[in-house]
Amino acid sequence: MWKKISALLLALPLLITSFPLTSPAASAATFSNPIIYADVPDSDVIRVGNAFYMTSTTMHMNPGVPVMKSYDLVNWSIVNYVYDTLGNGDIQNLNNGQNEYGRGSWASSLRYNNGVYYVAFGSLSTGNTYIYQTSNIETGPWTPYTLNSYYHDPSLLFDGNRTFLVHGSDNISIVELTPDAKAVKSGGLNQVLILNASSVAGSNMIVKAEGAHIQKINGMYYVFLIAWPSGDGRIQLAYRANTLTGPYTGKVVLRDSGIAQGGIVDTGSGAWYGLLFRDSGAIGRIPYLVPVTWSDNWPVFGVNGKVPLNMNLPVEGQPAAKIYGSDEFNATTSGTPSVTQLLVNGGFEESSIQPWTSNNTATITVTNAEAFSGTKSLLVSSRQQTAGGAKQMVTGKLVPGETYSFSAKIKYTTGPATKTFNLSIQNGASYTGISIMGSATLTRGQWGALQGTYTVPSNADLSQSFIFVETPYNSNPDPTNDLMAFYVDDVSLTSNSSTGTSSLAPYWQWNHNPDAANWSLLQRPGFMRLTAGKISKNLLEARNTLTQRTYGPKSTGITSLDTAGMKDGDYAGLAAFQAKYGFVGVKMTGSTKSIIMANASSGTMTEVATVPLNQNRIYLRVICDFTNQTDKAYFAYSLNGSNWTTIGNTLQMSYTLPHFMGYRFALFNYATKSTGGYADFDYFRVE
Repeated sequence: MWKKISALLLALPLLITSFPLTSPAASAATFSNPIIYADVPDSDVIRVGNAFYMTSTTMHMNPGVPVMKSYDLVNWSIVNYVYDTLGNGDIQNLNNGQNEYGRGSWASSLRYNNGVYYVAFGSLSTGNTYIYQTSNIETGPWTPYTLNSYYHDPSLLFDGNRTFLVHGSDNISIVELTPDAKAVKSGGLNQVLILNASSVAGSNMIVKAEGAHIQKINGMYYVFLIAWPSGDGRIQLAYRANTLTGPYTGKVVLRDSGIAQGGIVDTGSGAWYGLLFRDSGAIGRIPYLVPVTWSDNWPVFGVNGKVPLNMNLPVEGQPAAKIYGSDEFNATTSGTPSVTQLLVNGGFEESSIQPWTSNNTATITVTNAEAFSGTKSLLVSSRQQTAGGAKQMVTGKLVPGETYSFSAKIKYTTGPATKTFNLSIQNGASYTGISIMGSATLTRGQWGALQGTYTVPSNADLSQSFIFVETPYNSNPDPTNDLMAFYVDDVSLTSNSSTGTSSLAPYWQWNHNPDAANWSLLQRPGFMRLTAGKISKNLLEARNTLTQRTYGPKSTGITSLDTAGMKDGDYAGLAAFQAKYGFVGVKMTGSTKSIIMANASSGTMTEVATVPLNQNRIYLRVICDFTNQTDKAYFAYSLNGSNWTTIGNTLQMSYTLPHFMGYRFALFNYATKSTGGYADFDYFRVE
């Protein structure tokens, strides 16, 4: 495997095709590719109701496997992570000279089935494959199950009452799991599914077919793969079969600038898209949204074989969102939520139905005929309109700009095999104030979960507010397909006010496992304190290095650092972080402080420049320029936060496969002589 990766590293600069890229921006009608100009590789995307969820690879960064959410496939925000840490050995904790750079967790598979979300991935650090499960993808908790084998680039398939994992390289294989996806099924299907899958792309491969995504669409089975032929960029392959075990036929479905690897997803209106990525130099692997049409049951990627740089938005009217951001390190914005329940009698176990009432034309009654938990639920019947359902007033309980978590359990027993339900809110007296907080497509006869988060608009009319359960609007509803009776249970709406405890904004990740005892947002309120808890030779060995993605085409990171707590031999500052990193910071030598710029582009850290520092407060800046793969980083400092002085030389950033990750901004503090020194970061701001 590592020989293959070494060959890949040698070929990478020669094979990546460059072309002008533009930064994505929210628009009334259009967007520009890439959808995120940052490192988001190996993505897998699903749609649940009108919400899209995506997972990606962050390997040795923790928490791991970010979960991102969007309503338009273009504007994404991080809403959760699958795990806090995956292991607790020396390699995860950067102890005894060990590390897991470029390993950790690799490509993940994200699926939703019968009210449960599943994320499967393999780990080269542990040699195992993991399947995490939760009923609430945005808040968890996640329950892990371990398969004691490494399945390369696994992809989950739920097919009727059977569950499978497709995996491998070139010879793409399938293994059957137990129906609940908790273990390999004893005596289950276990065979090669597609032999020599690379063959449709040629005979001379840098990387053979891998990155499997299996999907069942309109009764046909599709396996999407990538391959990398010699003398070319990555290409997208598709195989299809009428039955699960084949035979499969395949072909190249996209050959454009190395954009490849990923599955496809449909919108609520029936349009299809592929979410693929492109190797793009030092910034990493950046995602592109590719239109997909169909011809003779084959997916056709792009327009005339090319990925459009500008397209119409799949869904219009959604706000802009980002997976990176500034942080003032205030407890009120970085704190762990304190949960407050805003609804009364959400489990319907009280003697009275109050304060629930019917919305529009419907009858609501408490019943013990069905219950998700406890002994009772609410039956909604005699509906004359799709908005007919159960409602509860929340007037006076909501705050503009605040985010709330919601959930509900719903079951229907008559009507279509599947049906979408909404949990909606009306702010103000007019129906024009109605917003759908979240949707879920449920299966007849089964309890399903409807859950997510809702942010109250800053201009919302809160003179009257209520939530209600409904089915999607239809001006001429069909009694069977639209106006079925349904049961509701365990309805919840909670506020997430900060308690000021030490939690971080979701765009931050630690390099390897964090040392919880040696970072704090509380020891000095309004600051991120990083305390050196071990002796390290360099930045790559340091623990509690706090990172977030750089972004293109150009991004700037600025921090304010208080050095009063540093000790002899300590280094603290702001880095452009990868194997060949560079940083600007402060070095303590005895009781003397120096501003330092270091460059490790040669593979060894060199202190390029030092300037005496005679004050505790220093401002640091790193500018990363990825325009047309320029891939240069520039370093500067300021004594007052306004007047900047360039220091050292320019870092030629380079994507290295030992780290297998795009460059990140990183705040750090490490000791080379004795532990216990600390650095206080007042803020981190991106421009």
